[in-house]
Amino acid sequence: MKPIYKALNKLLFATCLVSIGFSDANSTLLDSMSLALHREGGVLIDATIEQIQVENEWTDYVLVEIVDSTKFIFIATEQIIKVDSDTIYTFTPNTGQLVIDHYFRNEFNMLSLLSGNLSQIKVGEVQKRVRDVIINFTIPQIESRGKIWINSKTYHPIRIVLEDDLENHTTITINSVKSLSYQNQYHDYDSAGWEIIDLRE
Repeated sequence: MKPIYKALNKLLFATCLVSIGFSDANSTLLDSMSLALHREGGVLIDATIEQIQVENEWTDYVLVEIVDSTKFIFIATEQIIKVDSDTIYTFTPNTGQLVIDHYFRNEFNMLSLLSGNLSQIKVGEVQKRVRDVIINFTIPQIESRGKIWINSKTYHPIRIVLEDDLENHTTITINSVKSLSYQNQYHDYDSAGWEIIDLRE
């Protein structure tokens, strides 16, 4: 198993800034999804990520706690990634290391999608069905494309598929979206007891 955040970044997204390029109607769909993931009290997402990269395949089960638009945590098998405003903390329990770095919200990565930050994708064809809406999108500067399935009633994401011309393919299946309880894990992860590597210096 590869560290999930690094693997997905290498597969899908180099640092990029993409202008917003969708119509008002399509923008409303993405805005509704983003609002659904940033409701008061927070949101807990249970998801399965399947990745095919050249000849390698792997699957991981993750939890994403979205406390608010600037605070969220991504809990995977081998890494825990916590974002607090402009700082990202990557915990690796197997090594006891904590890497601290700057987090740039305008840089597109997997956390952008899972945390509901959708402002940087360019929307194409939209297919409205009885129970869901399928939104085709592209990320022009990195030549990637994908689809988002959104529940028509709740505006929760159902599935996200991403691929590129190098035959890299990632599927994120959203198993559940729930209100975040007061017993969340976001505040459990701090710097105490970890070997700290601070890349901000």
